[in-house]
Amino acid sequence: MLDGFTFKKNDRGFSEKSFAFMRRTIIPATRYLFRPRIVNPEYLPQTGPCFIYGNHSNYFDPFLINVGMEKEPTAGVMTRDQFHKPIPRIFMDSIGIVPTSKYVPEPGIIRSVMKMIDQNRMIVIFPEGGRRWDGRPKSLIETTLKLFWKMRIPVHPVQLHGSYLGWPRWADHYRKCSMELRFMKPLHASDFDSYEEFAERCKNLIRFDEYNPPEEAHPKKAKKPAAGIERLLYRCPDTGKSGAVFTPDGEHVYCRTSSMNFRMDASSRLIDSHGKRHSIIDFYDQIRSMPMEFINEDLLLAKRGGVLFRVEDDRRVKLGRSVAELHGEYLEIHCGADHQRIPVEDILYTSIEQNHKLTLTTADKALQINLGGHSALQWKHYIQRLKRDEKPVREV
Repeated sequence: MLDGFTFKKNDRGFSEKSFAFMRRTIIPATRYLFRPRIVNPEYLPQTGPCFIYGNHSNYFDPFLINVGMEKEPTAGVMTRDQFHKPIPRIFMDSIGIVPTSKYVPEPGIIRSVMKMIDQNRMIVIFPEGGRRWDGRPKSLIETTLKLFWKMRIPVHPVQLHGSYLGWPRWADHYRKCSMELRFMKPLHASDFDSYEEFAERCKNLIRFDEYNPPEEAHPKKAKKPAAGIERLLYRCPDTGKSGAVFTPDGEHVYCRTSSMNFRMDASSRLIDSHGKRHSIIDFYDQIRSMPMEFINEDLLLAKRGGVLFRVEDDRRVKLGRSVAELHGEYLEIHCGADHQRIPVEDILYTSIEQNHKLTLTTADKALQINLGGHSALQWKHYIQRLKRDEKPVREV
């Protein structure tokens, strides 16, 4: 019934009724959850045309950026996965958000952004392409930086301090905190002698570690802070066994194959029996440095019963329950009578939606597998490592 519904938009490209409704609902909820503090409000834009960009770790980052923008909403791009749901699609469309696929070049997006500029919109783009898993900077998408350079409109950097600890990507629950939104002096391409100098400045302004924000941005309370930690710590840091890390109560973290025993605090630090605090990032780095191990002959990972989808521009088609197996040189998917063997080298792009759905794009199709119960991050990492010709080893 809602498939074709849209709000009527003005000549600026947004629905004033929808904007007013979101200001009365989503923005108060955002304020309640994260108590945002705006630093340098004199650099906060109120109208466009301009770009706004920043670091990205939290579901609520786009709404946090909009907290102080009372006259009009920002436009921008959002992952296509959100547009497959009727209610998010309706409201995102109503304020001028357009869908995109993560990391996949789409010429149509440039045309959409140019239209936003013609409508004098403030355009939010997160140039890292997705939320951070560990709070540390990701590489910025070069085409986004070139867009900033070529359009010759102001570029407003904003640093979101506390975004990662406020709701880590891997976590089931948010933490009660007070985030800092630090708006920086806008950048103008005409002030730089070269694109390289401009791009480096853009990168440096959001090149900071969110695992260690200012003390005021550290969460003070958290409900079950460890719930979801197995998405990030997808192997035992000691034995390398996949799926061994778990939390029985959302607070304590154990491992089935080692003596690992910690309690997690609101700032996502692991506290041992002696009261010493440990960084989950150190454990994460330890896991990522381990060689990939075959679990059976040439099998690396397997997921049985995950729902398989075919992703199209305007919809997602459910294909059914599947068996997915990642081998040393290919990904094999069985879904009913259909059997696909995709060479790893043919996988052009990988992305993760909502923490548990892995999207794989080849030259002729895009598939999405629901990996609930498994770490989609591990699957993505393994595929990337195989594409770099890294050789797995036999399980010890």
